[in-house]
Amino acid sequence: MIKFKTNNIENVIEIEVEGAIMEQDIKDFEHYFEEKKAEQGKINLLMVLNGVRYSTKGLIEDFKFDKNHWDDFNKIAVVSDKKWIEFGTKVMEIFPKVEVEHFNKDEREKALAWLQ
Repeated sequence: MIKFKTNNIENVIEIEVEGAIMEQDIKDFEHYFEEKKAEQGKINLLMVLNGVRYSTKGLIEDFKFDKNHWDDFNKIAVVSDKKWIEFGTKVMEIFPKVEVEHFNKDEREKALAWLQ
C-alpha cells in the first residue's frame, strides 16, 4: 500500500510504502505524480519504506513507471532500516541525471532537508 503524505515543500512528493504493493497502487501513484509534475515540473521524491512486498503485477507496473518517468525526477530520498534497500539505492546511482540517497529510519527530517 502506498500512502501519500503532506509536507511543506512544493516539488516534493512524500509517500509511505508498507506491505504489499499492487498494480493499482502504482497506477494511483502515477496519477498523483502526473498532477504534481504538471504543477511543479521535475519532482523530488521521499519514500519511507516499511516491510515492502510486491505482487508480480505491481512489480511490473513499477518498472514501467520507472522507465517512463525516470527523467522527471531530480532527487529521490529513500528512508528505510533495511540493508538491501540501502544497497538498491547505491545501484540506482548508475542511472544518470537523478541523485538517490538512502537514509536510516530515524532520518526523515534529514532526508527532507536533502531534497530541498
